[in-house]
Amino acid sequence: MDTGTAATVKISELREIPPQFLREVIAIPPQAIKCCLADLPPNTGMWTPDAVLWLRDTVMNCPEFSMKVVKQNGSKGIAHVYLFAPENFPDVDRSVNRQIKKADLWKHQKDVFLSVTPSGTSSTKAMGDAVSAPRLTSGKLEKSFSDSAREPSSAVSTVDMPPPLLLSKTGELMDVYVSVACHPGHFIVQPWKELHNLEALMEEMILYYSRAEEKPVNIEKNKLYAAKIENQWYRVIIKGILRNGFLSVYELDYGKHEFVSIEKVQPLIDTFRKLPFQAITAQLAGVKSQQWSEEASIVFRNLVEKKPLVAQIQAVSESANSWDRKIVTFLVDTSHPDTDIWIHDFVSQSLVEFSKDD
Repeated sequence: MDTGTAATVKISELREIPPQFLREVIAIPPQAIKCCLADLPPNTGMWTPDAVLWLRDTVMNCPEFSMKVVKQNGSKGIAHVYLFAPENFPDVDRSVNRQIKKADLWKHQKDVFLSVTPSGTSSTKAMGDAVSAPRLTSGKLEKSFSDSAREPSSAVSTVDMPPPLLLSKTGELMDVYVSVACHPGHFIVQPWKELHNLEALMEEMILYYSRAEEKPVNIEKNKLYAAKIENQWYRVIIKGILRNGFLSVYELDYGKHEFVSIEKVQPLIDTFRKLPFQAITAQLAGVKSQQWSEEASIVFRNLVEKKPLVAQIQAVSESANSWDRKIVTFLVDTSHPDTDIWIHDFVSQSLVEFSKDD
């Protein structure tokens, strides 16, 4: 009620508020205010994962924002607002609303759900059936950490492209790190065993580009570049060229969409094209494909984002570009000493509880 976050807790962790404190507690109104951005494109419908993740990263990476309320929906308790970084207030043209409105994030196809075929490849459809979870025959899954169908972008020349990332075979286990989670229909995993190689690459890019002379770059859409974002250099593909000197880019190793100044972009030299791009777009297996509610999305993110997990891939949707490839996978949290948590089971149970509230 005070943070606006949905969470799951054990019953044993709940405590009743003592009667002598109850009056003081209820005297303070709930501090979380439900808001939505005003002046967005009409008939947007469900946001694309690209738009959701961009907004989340933009808001979460800024310590404070200014807000202008333009309308209040009393029946739903929602405030329609313009959101500003402090230095941009109150210029509406520089608001977060206008930035995301001008981007091409709305143009991407909504989630396309994959259904598993017996061969382990996949077919595509708008609303897929749930994938049956495998049964554990014995014991607990063991980790070895020590050891898009989205709308395809234009095909990129394979010259000087990294080799495609090798995935585990269908049904086999693969240690992964979830770098970004939007909802069960769209999240990003990275292979755990390659994280140290990625970190080494990032350090090499910082050293190289901090010494290299910055030169004007000929920017083309759907081409690979290096981009400086928050003092780090990333391998990116240009998704859109905006009128105000900014670019919409996709981080090929982390699966995030960002806006960067054209001045922060440099050519991606051959040395940094050898490691396969690490971001793998994924969809959770074992749950009914649907449009995910805010509550279900938040619960899912809390369960998986920024965590090492075990993946069991059920299907792969290949694409001409490695960053457009999408997998359907189970996720398992093996960090608990006594039991493994299959994420799809937890999500399914949460959906049942949310439907009761409706």
